[in-house]
Amino acid sequence: MKKRIILIVGIVVLIILAKGLVTQRKNEIKDEPIPQKKSITVSLTQAKEGIMRETSSYLAVVNSDKSIKIATKMAGYIEHIFVEESQKVKKGELLANIDQSDINSNISLLKTTLKQQQNDLALSKDIYNRNRKLYKVGGLAKEQLDTSKVIMQGKISLIETTKEKISQLKEQKNYLQIKAPFDGVVDNIIMNQGDLAVAGKPILSMSSGDKKLIFSFVSREKSIQENQKVYSSGKEIGKIDKILTIAKNGLIQAEIRLKGNIDLPIGTTLNIDVLIKNQRGCIVSNDTILHKTNANYLMVYKDSKFRAFKVETLMSQKNQSLIAPCTKEKIAQGSEVLLAKLPIYGEVEIRK
Repeated sequence: MKKRIILIVGIVVLIILAKGLVTQRKNEIKDEPIPQKKSITVSLTQAKEGIMRETSSYLAVVNSDKSIKIATKMAGYIEHIFVEESQKVKKGELLANIDQSDINSNISLLKTTLKQQQNDLALSKDIYNRNRKLYKVGGLAKEQLDTSKVIMQGKISLIETTKEKISQLKEQKNYLQIKAPFDGVVDNIIMNQGDLAVAGKPILSMSSGDKKLIFSFVSREKSIQENQKVYSSGKEIGKIDKILTIAKNGLIQAEIRLKGNIDLPIGTTLNIDVLIKNQRGCIVSNDTILHKTNANYLMVYKDSKFRAFKVETLMSQKNQSLIAPCTKEKIAQGSEVLLAKLPIYGEVEIRK
């Protein structure tokens, strides 16, 4: 009986203590300040009318529009190189010459031979003319006259052959003088003075000075076509002139005809953008678009409130997008996390 009384008393004491704690906590909560909603700051911008280009980026290589390697048709030692690398030259200008001493020697021998043959011909003509006179007076047989005529004609043929050889050697001397085939620039001097130039082996290379660009793309990229405009750093630099029929490393190559010359060395790489299509419409910055699973939205600011404005993204390029429909109202600009909060926040500070 005594234990039950003690238990009841203990319970009553606990209830009294608990009630006091609850009352104390209520008083503490009552004295605490009411939490305020946090404000956020956002910038405003507006959509603008304009033309957006859809482009594909590639790495192009600067090439010469016309480039050749120049060799000789006649073997010989290089006597002199008259030009230097990167030097501009005119068509017909002498670039190098090859030693002509062997040809000059042969020409000299043939000229000596020709003089002897001409003397022999003069003697043969005298004999023939004398025989013809004797034949007319009956002092010589017809057979002897014909023989002297054949000998004279043979001498004439020998002279013509010698003259032709001399002419050929003089023509070969032209091969030993290496001249520029067109106006251009000397790109590379491959051989030097004293080297033995062999027929078909390049002595130097030169280009026209005009340049073109070549880039590669995979065969499935059907969007690459001739006459498409090409840009670099936002500036139009030319058009696709042709799609080459021979692939390189499994990639199709396209050649770009430039509007003007590019001040870049041959072999330099250049980032280019090929225009696939362009379209006029409403352009906004990409950081104004809130992407959701069902649609994309702009946060339109009107009457001091933000509301979601549904749009369709038609084209995107770098940091901008072409959208529809367009709005003339001001729109919020910021991260997508920030844009998503705007309609539910009571206080939004507009950044000026």
